[in-house]
Amino acid sequence: MIRIVSAEPLPQYRLKVTFNDGSSGIFAVEPERRGGVFLKLLHTRVFNAVTINPDFGCVEWPGGIDLCPDTMHQAMAGSESEVALDSTAALREEAKKKQ
Repeated sequence: MIRIVSAEPLPQYRLKVTFNDGSSGIFAVEPERRGGVFLKLLHTRVFNAVTINPDFGCVEWPGGIDLCPDTMHQAMAGSESEVALDSTAALREEAKKKQ
């Protein structure tokens, strides 16, 4: 089961997170896109009050706002995969231009 072991608030509503499998990275919370209770996170003081729930290994904020660690992990792994694919495609295009 994926759990978050550390989370640090960053500017622009992002979190630097580390998971129990050793992976880590930057997660964009995007409170405006999520809407609802997540709009409370637009207040810097609230956003910076992020903690890790010791029972569930998720990030949470005052008022019962939380994010699923599995979803965050998948989103971050997907981002890394997309970057790798884009990089491979860019290398192929560059090689074609040199031929």
